[in-house]
Formats: sequence, structure tokens, C-alpha cells
Amino acid sequence: MKIAIPTMGAGGLECDRSGHFGHCDCFTVVTVEDGTITATEVIDNPPHEEGGCMRPVSLLAEHGVDAIVAAGMGMRPMMGFAQAGITVYFESETPNVGEVANMAAAGTLSVMGEEHACHH
Repeated sequence: MKIAIPTMGAGGLECDRSGHFGHCDCFTVVTVEDGTITATEVIDNPPHEEGGCMRPVSLLAEHGVDAIVAAGMGMRPMMGFAQAGITVYFESETPNVGEVANMAAAGTLSVMGEEHACHH
């Protein structure tokens, strides 16, 4: 399973995660096998203007991502991820990408619901 985490800076497990997935600098993508992170990669996020909040949906789908962990998300991209077969997990308290990745690998995150959607 490949899980994307919106990230600030250069990307990687030591970075801070982004609170707004559409405006993140990049996505740190972890590959999880049997509850363990086995690989990481960084995917640069194009400027928000290039396709708006739907651009990350197609970008991550093109890279074979299975899930994304976000602190919040509008309904339009949430529906776009669902249509692309990418599960959206909710986690809004943990600032470190590596800690979020470990939580995702352990399967302790809940799926984001409409109640977590941003309305903008």
C-alpha cells in the first residue's frame, strides 16, 4: 500500500506535514507492507493554480497511491479521491510526517468523513 502525506519543505519522514493538502510543497509517499514502512519517495506538488484542488488527486493516482492522510479537505477533492480509489484518512493533531506515517502503517487512523470536510 502506498500512502501519501502532504508535506512542507523538501519532503521525507523528518519534515513537518502540511495542514492544507492542496497547498503542500510535496507529498511524502510511504510504501507499507505488513504494517511496516518499507520505502519512501517524494512527489512534488505543482502550484495550486494548475488544476486547483483536483490536481493532487490526479497526480497521486498517476503515482499509484492507495491512500492519503489529511487534516482537512473540501468535498470536491474528497469525492475525487474516492472516485480514483484513493482512501482519505483523517489526522489533524500530529505535525511530524514520520509519526503520521507510522500511525497510517499501524492502521490506527480513521477514514475521513463529511464532518471533517472544509467548506470553502
